[in-house]
Amino acid sequence: MSNNGAAHLAHSTVSSGSIVWWMVAGVALINLFVFGMVALSLYQSFGEIEENAELTAQNLCRMLAQDIGGAIDKIDVSLLSAADEIERQIAGGGIEGVALNAFLGRLQGRVPEIISLRMSDANGRISYGLGVNPADRVNNSDREYFIRQRDYPKTGLAITKPVFARIDKKWVVPISRPIHLPDGSFGGVVYANVPLESLTRTFATIGVGRRGSISLRDAELRVFDAYPVPPEFDKMVGEKLVVPGLLEMIQAGRDAGSYITTATVDGVERKFAARRVPDYPLYVVLGRATDEYMAQWWERAVKTAVLAMLFFLTTLISAWLVYRGWRRQLVAAMELAREEEKFHTVADYTYDWEYWEGPEQELLYVSPSCERVTGYSQAEFQSDPQLLFSIIHADDRHLMTEHRRNSARDGAAAADFRILRHDGEIRWIAHACQPVFGRDGKFMGRRVSNRDITDRKEAEAAVNRLNAELEQRVGQRTAQLEAANQDLEEFSYSISHDLRTPLRAIAGFAQILAEERGGSLDDEGRRLLEVVRTNTIRMGRLIDELLEFLRLGRQAMEFQVVDIGQLVQEIFAELQASVPDRWLRLELATPPPLWGDRIMVRRLLTNLLANAIRFTQPRPQAVIEVGGSSGSCESQYYVKDNGVGFDMKYADKLFRVFEHVQPAGQFEGSGTGLAMVKRIAVRHGGRVWAEGQVEVGATIHFALPIKERQNDASN
Repeated sequence: MSNNGAAHLAHSTVSSGSIVWWMVAGVALINLFVFGMVALSLYQSFGEIEENAELTAQNLCRMLAQDIGGAIDKIDVSLLSAADEIERQIAGGGIEGVALNAFLGRLQGRVPEIISLRMSDANGRISYGLGVNPADRVNNSDREYFIRQRDYPKTGLAITKPVFARIDKKWVVPISRPIHLPDGSFGGVVYANVPLESLTRTFATIGVGRRGSISLRDAELRVFDAYPVPPEFDKMVGEKLVVPGLLEMIQAGRDAGSYITTATVDGVERKFAARRVPDYPLYVVLGRATDEYMAQWWERAVKTAVLAMLFFLTTLISAWLVYRGWRRQLVAAMELAREEEKFHTVADYTYDWEYWEGPEQELLYVSPSCERVTGYSQAEFQSDPQLLFSIIHADDRHLMTEHRRNSARDGAAAADFRILRHDGEIRWIAHACQPVFGRDGKFMGRRVSNRDITDRKEAEAAVNRLNAELEQRVGQRTAQLEAANQDLEEFSYSISHDLRTPLRAIAGFAQILAEERGGSLDDEGRRLLEVVRTNTIRMGRLIDELLEFLRLGRQAMEFQVVDIGQLVQEIFAELQASVPDRWLRLELATPPPLWGDRIMVRRLLTNLLANAIRFTQPRPQAVIEVGGSSGSCESQYYVKDNGVGFDMKYADKLFRVFEHVQPAGQFEGSGTGLAMVKRIAVRHGGRVWAEGQVEVGATIHFALPIKERQNDASN
């Protein structure tokens, strides 16, 4: 060691104590500073996320409120047109029903938001409109909107709580206007029904998170619609549910507001934004779960805390390394710099790019998020009026030209096109605009929104590719299925040909033996020969029934309305003729007709009735009951008997091929009857099940879809 080195070592040894204290103080100060900056950063980011969540919710509320208000405007125009036409016809001597129905149908066709546009007279009888049958004498005089229009002449446009429409059979929001007779008295109501399911679909397109919620209420806090739909929504719809934050906003006369509350149903805390629908007493309420939109902050806080602890450990290690030698100080400093660089990295927040252009298409306002979407700043857009058009992709500029032409003619309009960012990147934009009017009705320009849909477009392209691959796979599976069907045809032929040949030989030889050697056989020999012949015949029937069972899966089906009552009577008469020595009684409980293949349905009923007759042999009188009922989705039928029944623990064996739940040989049967019943029901898209009790009887149920459901399945 050199003298200089020894002296340096000695100096270091003497001053090591002070260096340690200085390093400890330095490390402590540095970490206090870093932890302070961490806390400040997390505090600021917490507030930013809260503010961004509120801003996003308000923007979504504003968009929904404007969309709903625009839809109501269109509906109101149709109601005014309908009321004018009705009053004109009344003043002209009376309503011409065919012409009025055609007129109402045309108006309804122009407004996709409604499912019906109808008129009821002064007594509440619904008389005109699509789907109205005057003979039904449907009356709506008990509806809130009718009572309001009748009892309060100055009501004008009325938007009342949802009802279950008597004609449309759906939950709807009725929007109505009064009809006046020539003398000014009340003459009825013209109303339009807006289905809640269309509002629910609209709400479902809004990204409020997995546990977010959207609802539409009126000024009385009554629930018009909610998304996601609550389990007992039928009990909630139209009911007043008081929320203090929303109530305070409405009572204060504010058109928009925000509040945080915890739902009593699921205990989820949500931040709500509420906004009144322009010009209408409706309020859009949108809530996002606090833990969902704050999840990003919590994740960042955990990562930041981890980084802070790593930083703390790094400073300790660095101080130790500095104390051990200056050669490692640079490496430690660089590592510390890298850790600090990671620590100070934050995510960018994205917002919709919105702007407002004046009556002459001049740019009055552009949101700061324009720079995030386009790469150009607010100042650049405001200084160059042509920048809006020039950044559109050259191949898509005609879309903007056509869009401006459509918006000038139709009002609100939308278009998707590509833009070229400042950095040269191409992005897809969903562009929508609608006119803005002042309180005096003066046109003030257009409000334009641009929710970047590049990811969605790329996803759509990916879906198209997947669909193409799926079609190819379907083709391959179809070819495989056709090959399997061909194998099944060959197997059926083999059963029919190869198995019948030895059976015919056995039957022939048994017949020859009985005719030529019967006299030399004793009674036991002749009995055994008869057993051979009987079992050969039975085997032939089994082959026939097995082939029929296999053909059921390939047989073409011709659907039609089948009268079950008539078919049961025909089959029962045939089966009764086959057992003339038995006393059979049929109790037919007027089953409803079904939609199916008549030949297959006849086979199904034949098997069930024959089964019931077979297992009622021990009874002095066999009582067989057939009935059914029709529901909203399917029709159910049953065949009940008072026979020997079965133990329910064997119920799963009933519908298997060649399975028996009774002792072998006690009752005749091949074991394919109920299996055929199940196969026929399944081919119709239905199901079968059984109930029974030993020595009491059995009931076989089957259910088939109604016509509409089967048509949907076939489509």
